[in-house]
Amino acid sequence: MGRIILMIVCLTWGYIDSYAQTGTINVSGQVRCGTEPANEVIVTMVQPSDSSIVAYSVTDEQGRYSLDAAAASDEMLIRVTGFNIKPKMMRIESRSQTCNITVEEENMKLREVVIKAQKLWGNRDTLNYLVSAYTRGHDRTIADVLRQLPGITIEDDGTINYMGTPINRFYIENLDMLQGRYNLATEGIKAEDVATVQVMENHEHVKALQDQVPPESAAINLKLKDKAKGVWTKSMDLGAGGYADGPLWDATLQAMYFSSGEQHQLRYSGDNMGRGGEAATAHYGIDTKDAPSMVGILGHGSSPVGNSLFGYRHGINLNNLAKLSEDVTFNYNLNYSHNLSRGSSYARTTYILPDGTSRLLTEDISDRTHTNAADLKLTYEKNSSKEFLNNTLSLSGKWNEGYGTASATTQTLHYRSLALNNSTRWVHRTAQGGGFEWTSNNSIVSSPQALIVGGDMTARQDVGITTISTANDFKTLRDLSAHSWTLSLSAQANAAYTSLSTELAHPDMLADGRMYHFNGLIGVGPLIRYVKGSFRTTLRLPLALSYTRLDNTDIPDETTDAERTRLRFQPSFSLLWKATDNFTFNGDVNYSSSETSWQQLYTANLMKNYRSLSRYRALLSDNHAVSARLKVSFKDIFNGLFAYAEGNWRRSWSDITYGTTIDEQAHTILEATYAPNHSTGYGITLYGRKDIDWHTMQLELTASATTDRSQILRQSELMGYNRQSYALSGTLAFDIVTGYRLDYSARWQLSRSTSDDYDTTIRDFSQRARLTMSLVPSRLFFNVNASHSYNSSLPSSRKNFIFLGAGLQWKASKKLEFNLDGDNLTNIRTFIVHNIGDLEEHYEEYHLRPLSVTLTAHIYL
Repeated sequence: MGRIILMIVCLTWGYIDSYAQTGTINVSGQVRCGTEPANEVIVTMVQPSDSSIVAYSVTDEQGRYSLDAAAASDEMLIRVTGFNIKPKMMRIESRSQTCNITVEEENMKLREVVIKAQKLWGNRDTLNYLVSAYTRGHDRTIADVLRQLPGITIEDDGTINYMGTPINRFYIENLDMLQGRYNLATEGIKAEDVATVQVMENHEHVKALQDQVPPESAAINLKLKDKAKGVWTKSMDLGAGGYADGPLWDATLQAMYFSSGEQHQLRYSGDNMGRGGEAATAHYGIDTKDAPSMVGILGHGSSPVGNSLFGYRHGINLNNLAKLSEDVTFNYNLNYSHNLSRGSSYARTTYILPDGTSRLLTEDISDRTHTNAADLKLTYEKNSSKEFLNNTLSLSGKWNEGYGTASATTQTLHYRSLALNNSTRWVHRTAQGGGFEWTSNNSIVSSPQALIVGGDMTARQDVGITTISTANDFKTLRDLSAHSWTLSLSAQANAAYTSLSTELAHPDMLADGRMYHFNGLIGVGPLIRYVKGSFRTTLRLPLALSYTRLDNTDIPDETTDAERTRLRFQPSFSLLWKATDNFTFNGDVNYSSSETSWQQLYTANLMKNYRSLSRYRALLSDNHAVSARLKVSFKDIFNGLFAYAEGNWRRSWSDITYGTTIDEQAHTILEATYAPNHSTGYGITLYGRKDIDWHTMQLELTASATTDRSQILRQSELMGYNRQSYALSGTLAFDIVTGYRLDYSARWQLSRSTSDDYDTTIRDFSQRARLTMSLVPSRLFFNVNASHSYNSSLPSSRKNFIFLGAGLQWKASKKLEFNLDGDNLTNIRTFIVHNIGDLEEHYEEYHLRPLSVTLTAHIYL
């Protein structure tokens, strides 16, 4: 295995001095308005397939222009826009030629249309954002620009959303090299190297399925400038600093290569800055199938404000793509990370009991955990209009070593997981429009785990898990363009086998246990589709026969084994309607029936952590759920307005209830019993984003409301409770004057939980402001930022927290940049959070990193 990895690394680095050879064409000529030359007119060469700009030129005083671009298709579009002229579009052959253009005069009103269209343009399905129009002087990477684009939001973990839905693909020059780890690109590619960011709505990656009902989610494609294609871009970040307890350091080395035939990204990163996000997180793609953690230590929490993460991390990422032919690509991706996380906090948990009283648990928590994770993925893909074949082989491993203390109790964790997964997807289409789609996922996972508890109590829990599974789906395909109504057939065959063994060293508990669990399913059903233009609906009516067998270690006077066969009918309905260029409707209604998971069927004692013990019953039962959702999206790219409204309803019910019994020391026993229960929830979200040319202003507003009525088992009694949550958040950004920009965001939230003898309400308010000043245009920038949080449920002296920070950015040259940053200038050492759970209240004090200063050099080699 080591030789293979070494060979891949050596072969990859061998490409550093190679260059892509791409045929280019030159289109030149003169633009005339009547008999006069048209100067300062924008002439753009556009790709017909996706409206992307491949080259542009501004005419000189004689009206002359010249365009150089790669010959990417048989035909190209030439678009002419400018002041006092009527926009003109013409189609030309993709070859070098002289093309003289005559345009007509236009009035002032239509001049404004042209100016706005150059910043954001597109058609019904594809949007194009001109990166230079959204880039601020201090922006460095494309991630900084993506946060400015209307309709796009980035969550704290790096997930990119378009109109509130996570994207399903992230392309660089129409190729998906990173396979979901797109933050490696957004944090590594310079903003000035990207010409256009494309958003492809309702994106279907498989070409052979693009005539079928598309998904709701979108994809993003980065169109690079010519200077960033076919060359190795190398960069290095070196940072150093310190705080009261010691030094801080940060280092990143990166090399990237993008061309039409191959792509490479090689990266090392390491730091002890306590950043929460991990750039190599996979946001889509096949799951690495790590084994579930059956045991664990209670660790310190992560503060939502300030920096409560200590320790260090290292990461190595080798991601490569080779385009073997026009339709065939091969990916080989290797990602490894090593993290040390340490910290401490004080936690207080209040459990509400059926008689109206409560149990209080207080803990001083301190822990340190080493986490190692590695993933090797090999992907072959053929993607043509009639044939799609993707096979991904993944080998992943994860191992943790943790140690912690909670009050007078010590905890030690050993966790190992090794997983092998192979995923195959095959789509075949016939000349008549028919065909089939087959998907198969097969995996094997093995994991030994151990938890050792010492101090006031002594115990050891050993766990061994092995899971072998296969999931297979098949469906026929029809030509949706030939008929409004089509009928297809779907089938599935799934099986999963799990072996679980435990050993518990405790004098008062059943020592050992073992469980074997098998579940198999065979299903078939019709897919009924109705398509009328852009109005598309799908009705699925699957009928499945499932078989489950459970074998637990025998326990006297108790049933530990079970076996049953069930017939399940789980219909679903989905809707996609692009009513106009502005309005899109998405909706679905689903009914599901799932069996009790194997984790909740283990009848032996299992110590999950030092204060939690589980012992379930061999009760095979079904959990039923029905849900409905409707989303209305609106976009007006001419006026820079994006908005959506989404509502959902869900109801679930079951005959088996899971809950806790809490003793006097607030230790919990997880249990299951026969008690029919149900829950109902509602939710609504409203979002709007508006860009205004005046002072380059951006306005964004989000409002949401949720309510849940549920039941929970506590002290062997079924308790009903209600939870409501209301939130309102918004951002405002604008240029005060040229070179001085203010970014402000605020969030207000109200949470309420009630039951027969319990009623509590918590109000939170937080706000952030950042002022960026250009002291020397395009060279020297200074920023100051502040954040404030308020929690109504905290003592009066601790309700408000204020944090300050500042930074100085100096762009010494195109290849060298310095950043001097000061964090937590108010030197706050503790941050407090109080929130509501399921008839629980959680109070936690986070220990924060005090005032720190770092200096970072960004070097482009």
